[in-house]
Amino acid sequence: IMPIRDAQHFALGKSKRSFRHQNESASPGYYRVLLEDDSTLVEATASERAGMFRFTFVARTVPRIFIADMGEISMKSKQLLTRDKFNSQLQFSEEIVSKEKTNDGYVLTFSSSMDHAKIITLKLSTSTVSLDNAESNIKTELGDLSFDQLKAQTQREWRKELSVIEVDDSNEVNKTIFYTALYHSLLIPWIISDVDGRYKGRDHVVHKTSGKNEYGEFSPWDTYRTLHPLLCLLFPEKQNDMILSMLDVYRQTGYLPIEPMTGNHAVPIIVDSYLKGITGFDKDLAYEAMKKSIDIPPFMKHDLEAYHNDGYLSSLYSESVTRTVEYSYDDWALAQYAKSVIHQQDDYERLLQRSYSYRNLLHPQQLFFLPRNQNEFKVHPGNFGYKEGDKWVYSYAILNHSDDLINLFGGGEMFSVRLDSALTYQKILFDNETVFHIPYLFNKASHPSLTQKWVNTILQSRFKNTPGGLPGNDDLGSMSSWYVFSAMGFYPTTAGQPIYDVGSPIFKSVTIHLDNGKHFSIETKNPSQQNRYIKSLLLNDKKYRHLEISHDEILKGGKLVAEMTDKPSEWFETNSNEEPVFTITSYSVSKRIVKPNEIFWIRYSLSNKGAMGTKATKFFINDAAYTTKNLVIRSNETLKDSVACQLYNLGKTKLWIDKLKNLEVEVIDAKLNGGEQVQFDELHVLPIVKTGQQQHISYTVKNIGWQTQTFTIPVYLDSTRILTDTIRLKGGAKRIVEREFSVTKNGFHSIRVNNRRENFKVYDNNINSLVLNLSLYQNNNLVIDSSGFNNHGKVIATDKDHHDKEKYIKLNESCFVEIPNSRSLDVTGESITVMAWIYATKHKNNIADLITKGDHHVLQINGNRSLNFFAGGWGRGECNVNLPDNWQDNWHHVAGVCDGTTLQVYVDGELKGTTKLQGQVNLSNESKWNIGRNEEFPSERIFDGYIDKVKIYSAALSASDIHAIVDHDSIALQPAR
Repeated sequence: IMPIRDAQHFALGKSKRSFRHQNESASPGYYRVLLEDDSTLVEATASERAGMFRFTFVARTVPRIFIADMGEISMKSKQLLTRDKFNSQLQFSEEIVSKEKTNDGYVLTFSSSMDHAKIITLKLSTSTVSLDNAESNIKTELGDLSFDQLKAQTQREWRKELSVIEVDDSNEVNKTIFYTALYHSLLIPWIISDVDGRYKGRDHVVHKTSGKNEYGEFSPWDTYRTLHPLLCLLFPEKQNDMILSMLDVYRQTGYLPIEPMTGNHAVPIIVDSYLKGITGFDKDLAYEAMKKSIDIPPFMKHDLEAYHNDGYLSSLYSESVTRTVEYSYDDWALAQYAKSVIHQQDDYERLLQRSYSYRNLLHPQQLFFLPRNQNEFKVHPGNFGYKEGDKWVYSYAILNHSDDLINLFGGGEMFSVRLDSALTYQKILFDNETVFHIPYLFNKASHPSLTQKWVNTILQSRFKNTPGGLPGNDDLGSMSSWYVFSAMGFYPTTAGQPIYDVGSPIFKSVTIHLDNGKHFSIETKNPSQQNRYIKSLLLNDKKYRHLEISHDEILKGGKLVAEMTDKPSEWFETNSNEEPVFTITSYSVSKRIVKPNEIFWIRYSLSNKGAMGTKATKFFINDAAYTTKNLVIRSNETLKDSVACQLYNLGKTKLWIDKLKNLEVEVIDAKLNGGEQVQFDELHVLPIVKTGQQQHISYTVKNIGWQTQTFTIPVYLDSTRILTDTIRLKGGAKRIVEREFSVTKNGFHSIRVNNRRENFKVYDNNINSLVLNLSLYQNNNLVIDSSGFNNHGKVIATDKDHHDKEKYIKLNESCFVEIPNSRSLDVTGESITVMAWIYATKHKNNIADLITKGDHHVLQINGNRSLNFFAGGWGRGECNVNLPDNWQDNWHHVAGVCDGTTLQVYVDGELKGTTKLQGQVNLSNESKWNIGRNEEFPSERIFDGYIDKVKIYSAALSASDIHAIVDHDSIALQPAR
């Protein structure tokens, strides 16, 4: 809906009206803007299900309003009725003089006034049920109200809602941020039921809610952490109505509302609500619904059964770590309900045990939860295995068992130092729901001063009283709800546990006017940006030394007083969490006398009489730290382990484990085999370089003798010595040596250092920068790479007949091609070209991946309608173009090019789209190239059809290059069927 000046030249999405921000204003329930080109004033206000515009056109202006075409449209003298998935009714205060169809909708013209402004109001509503219901929404909620009356009514209602929390403080900026955040928190979820409570569900049947018309589309993944706990505290009746609506969905579909993201977080929302005293729904029906959604097959989430069977999700499933972590949390929440509400002890114990499933993804030495397939961990995962996060984010995403997490990560001190460092050096950024709880984890580790430090830092530096003042997407009010809680001084770290963690309050006084008629206030003495630490707490005039406060305590009403200071203070009682109790029960060495560089073993046994946890055992040589070994030990378990050692200094050496010092090993002088006392390792070369560019090599050299020595090391290009390095090293020392040189001759070459050899390629023009060249025609289980780099692909097929009669590999849910990792495919600069011939055999409305390197470099189609390409990650930009009308059942050539600053997409040799990239691009990545699907999403985005002549270039090809390749390769294509 938009007032326009000229119908003839108006185009939806392209035409613009100029305005200045100083002529724009917004407040709860009202918006206005003055259009600068002809001084038209546009105002908007709304009720819950209906809205009203007011357009003020100056004298001598022809009033024209554009309405987008939303389907079948019918006209009355003052009404516009539209039908598509929504039924929309628009009622104008003036008669429509004329209606003009455009490509995108209709332009409505009204009579003008020559001597005064023309005001046109528009009442509107939509309904998923019927046009009559849309009209009923308008009639019931707007009636005969004028624009100003509706605006005043709406603002009164907002004032009432926002007054649920009363802030007394002189800092107007923080108060503005706070009330804006509270306003955002109360906007969502939006209501889609009509005034009679009816709505059309996903199965296209009209339903009616059993709550007070609170059914709405919402995303529990976004809202279960902060928004729903805030509604539980401030508006329990509204929260109860939403749970009634969720149970309505269960009655009508057999499942609770399913996440558009990961997990089934309707479960912790229901559990958290009931345990906080919101009980106006059938508790047994709720248990049945939650069990059916996450505990009893068949499941709506296709991977839940594998999670149940294996105790974790294998990396063969999409987002395996994220889903394992979140499914285990949902299990924990349902366990709390089984125990405390339904009193089903067997269910409780079984669900509780399964809620520790994340343990199966712990890599002890790295202390991260990593993607795992059987005994193989992906130790450099990037974003593989995670949803909106990485190994740092999801290794700290254990909301349900924070004590266990701390024990697994080496105990409170080690846990806190590492997490503080991760926040300081921005390994973890506060920018998404996944990290909301992280500042409060320090409380669990008995380091509340770090919770206070980081909560205050985030409140004061990451939230602003400006446009764009949120540190991330608000996602249905979730970011704003975090601010509301944290600014008051407490936070619901674990939904499903009716307690709050104490943080760092920033206001002089906050009073919560509770739904039960009582009031709970938080008073802060000496609040300032510097005074971020709590010196003492009083709860109802009594000393309070706990780091948590219960929901029931707040509902009783009362006062919490926090005295603040600029230094950490020991006012709190330490947590009485069950911790591991480790003992080294035995230790020894495999040899007492060794030669320099000879490997021997320190063997030891560790027992644990406490809770399961990780023991970080430190090893010392004389008084110097040698290494640390992490070992995860269950309760009442004893494990044996060992550490490999090498010594170089002659004579006797003292070895000790932690504080145990009575081990001794003697190193004797002995000649090594062949007399060679140097070791070479890790020769790396740039796999492909352009003429005139420098080849960069690196290798590692180590002195494996006990004496300081000088080594002369020749470096060969092909068979010619081009460099001689002279390296002097102490006994046992090693050094990484780096060198650069030019190579002018095109073609393949080799670099040799001692017995290490690596090949590389020199090219003079971009079209010769080919690093992969695969044909998927007339091959068996190996797809031969003819680029010269031998990057041969493997056919991964679950059926035996993955070729059609013409011997093309048929790509589908049962078959794809995987190219193993290699430096020529993994080490890339800022440019790349990816291309192939595509023959799509099935029309799908969803996304299908054609050629991918994880979710880092992707060529994909969307519903056989559009082609999308991104490189270096989609967050830096993506290029999307339309596919030709004859896309399906025909061969077409597609190409994606990244030149470091832009993305370009070609179809059949013609440039179809260009997108400018945001930020610098690093295209190096360790995911595997896949043809027909994506390593990060193995069960999703699957392509059906044929792909041939897959080519990857390390350089950005030009339009003429691509056109020439298309003309050349099209001759060799075979019929697909």
